[in-house]
Amino acid sequence: MNQVISSKKKISGLLIKRNLSKMPQDQQDIALIKEWLAKEPHLPRDLDDFVLKKFLHSCYGSLERTKRCIEKFCTTRSVMSEVYTTRDPISPKIQTAFSITNISTYEANNQEILIHQFEDPTLEKFQFYDILKSFSIQADMWIKTTKFLPDGHIIILDMNNYSLRMIPRVNFFFFREFLIYLLEAMPVRVKQIYGINAPSFYDKLFVLVKPALPAEICDMIRFLPDTQSLHEFIDKKYLPLEYGGDAPSMKKQHEDWIVQIQDERSMFHDDLWKADLKKKPKSNSFESSMNGSFKTLCID
Repeated sequence: MNQVISSKKKISGLLIKRNLSKMPQDQQDIALIKEWLAKEPHLPRDLDDFVLKKFLHSCYGSLERTKRCIEKFCTTRSVMSEVYTTRDPISPKIQTAFSITNISTYEANNQEILIHQFEDPTLEKFQFYDILKSFSIQADMWIKTTKFLPDGHIIILDMNNYSLRMIPRVNFFFFREFLIYLLEAMPVRVKQIYGINAPSFYDKLFVLVKPALPAEICDMIRFLPDTQSLHEFIDKKYLPLEYGGDAPSMKKQHEDWIVQIQDERSMFHDDLWKADLKKKPKSNSFESSMNGSFKTLCID
């Protein structure tokens, strides 16, 4: 009986390999990732082919790095309940968070620019976790719908309305963990991070998160005193009107994005892309290599 079962497994394996060999390489890789996901009872089944392709691309086609990235992505979402629960995009709290931020993306040749701007100088509407929730919603929509697969990502953080009064209202321990999750588990290839319109006290803010960031990330961060300084590093034709560029308005893109998100409201349920930690095997195959903070960065 054991010999019969063994023979069936061998035949099944040969058929799978034969079918894979007829596919393009990226489809083969997606099929292999899906086969791996099917064997991991704690990981979700709602990662579609394009989302998997995005993870593979961000990890430069490495199957092992992709698996680890997905593991980190899904597991972290399950433990960060402060951000990844009750994310209804039409709720008053999320609507308020949307109203004081602008998030947009722009293609720059073979790279993608990601911009985050905060617009609440008085901090009258600022709620730390709600801002992170609104950002996570837009990030999920970007993963799901943006088809561009760039060679790298340039992140721009507009610090114009950052204030020292934010410090007592921010959980910096949580923010460090969330930042690491964004840089290490999201399907991105981070090349450069610019903090523009940096206030004079930016070093005091940075010192609160710098110890938790890998050296590779710290080396990518550059603070600039104004928008004009950004033109030294990025061609104006790729920057939005608000930054003296030729690309479409950042604010208008943000508003259009919110409409799209609200149309897809049902997508942002609490279980989206989350691991079921109750089903996670005690000896997970990746735990030994993760050692706490995930160190296998998708950085070139």
